[in-house]
Amino acid sequence: MSIARRSRKGLGRLPLAVLACLPFLGPVATAQQPSFPTLPADLAVGDGRIESCLDHLEGEVLCGRFRVYENRDTRTGRTIDLAFVVLKAMHDRGHTDAFTQFNGGPGGATTPSASSGNRLWAGIRAERDVLLVDHRGTGNSSPLMCDNPFPRGIPSRFETVFPLDHAEACRDMLSRRADLSQYTTINAMDDLAELTEWLGYDQLNLSGGSYGTREVQIFTRRHPELVRTVIMNGVAPVHEWVYLHHARGLQSALDNLLAECRAQADCRAAYPDLPTVLQEVLSTATSDPPNVVVQNTPVAFGIGPLSYALRGLLYGRSGSVPARLQEAHGGNWQPLAEYYFSRQAWVGGDGGTPAGYHFSVLCSEDIDPLTWDGIARETTGTFMGDFLIAAYKRVCERWPSAKLPESYFRAVRSDRPALFLSGDRDPVTPVGGGNAVAAGWPNSRHVVVPGGGHGQGGPCITQMILELVETASVEGIDVSCVQSTPPTTFEMPRH
Repeated sequence: MSIARRSRKGLGRLPLAVLACLPFLGPVATAQQPSFPTLPADLAVGDGRIESCLDHLEGEVLCGRFRVYENRDTRTGRTIDLAFVVLKAMHDRGHTDAFTQFNGGPGGATTPSASSGNRLWAGIRAERDVLLVDHRGTGNSSPLMCDNPFPRGIPSRFETVFPLDHAEACRDMLSRRADLSQYTTINAMDDLAELTEWLGYDQLNLSGGSYGTREVQIFTRRHPELVRTVIMNGVAPVHEWVYLHHARGLQSALDNLLAECRAQADCRAAYPDLPTVLQEVLSTATSDPPNVVVQNTPVAFGIGPLSYALRGLLYGRSGSVPARLQEAHGGNWQPLAEYYFSRQAWVGGDGGTPAGYHFSVLCSEDIDPLTWDGIARETTGTFMGDFLIAAYKRVCERWPSAKLPESYFRAVRSDRPALFLSGDRDPVTPVGGGNAVAAGWPNSRHVVVPGGGHGQGGPCITQMILELVETASVEGIDVSCVQSTPPTTFEMPRH
């Protein structure tokens, strides 16, 4: 019998835990990584193994694997051994609910953060377990990495975010060991529900960031009885084509940033002509892309890569945008080009992001339903244009993805206590998405952080989450601290 079955509530009765890190609440330290047991070949689906791990950390930490079918409908054929970590509560108060985190991406792993800690985890683990699960196709659960070479090298990576010859080679490589149409949010959430019950937890406190908020919504829809509380940080509605609106979201977020620079005396003095600078930089990148050298390779740095770089900076480094634009205006495009190249690298497996899983999920949930006419309507007039969404569409036309029923795309409604967090300068999941989801959650609180980018964190947000998990209620949560968010610290020009 596994450790999970040693008491009435399984792991809910085991001692002690350790910290992990919410992706939006600060950088994740790269410490010792967890190791996981190998499951016997003849172990039944729906069973697993658990062992102690990360013994350098305070308290008890348990690492395990749990076997599920790749095809949950037929329940035949290939299996996947999911990796998970349980960080035990420091004090056993009899709670039979755990706290679990869904990362963004889609494709972000959670178990690598098991050795990291911050105030949120310290507060959660005082009385509750933390359950970290790498969903099928991510992290340590048979990751679908596109770590094959780019056939045409660096130049192709500046033509599009997703070079088609690279994506097609990845598809062919992964299809030899996986049915790519089985890697969906629905299957991942049903995996988690099965694991939750095997571990002996009655309910979960769900916390998701960015795409992870989609997972929260789908888990709540499919397994409402297993949900105690909900946190959504950077809300991506299930019933909206989020990626279709990224070009306009980027435009709005950049306009917001320029307005804040003009309102700050130091920034206005340092960049007095910033709107003009921006327009001239965009014009040059569109009509006469400058030549840059990346890893000894000359490439043209056009409007598409520039817009993708600006989008990335607005995630959480918005204060550097005026300086990078001023440099480009003066002829130095290299910093922006190198930043684009580093951000695009995830497509080829750098940083551990499984692009194969990313495509399988997004193609079925966001991209396949789109039409080229609709893409043109939504991106015309924006400086990013269709650079990103068209790149997704071309890959998805070639990617084996699930065909989801129309019911999947209906708004999720729930009476579970929920805290929604949005940043008013988020170029990816803007405030409107939080409002749209909150409309169907009557027992919710939507907090908008002034000047916030993609994902909210810090002591103020941490305290809100702790209060929600402790009380299972949004009543009485103090949100006043977000009103005093300091203004953006802008990088000053280099002389």
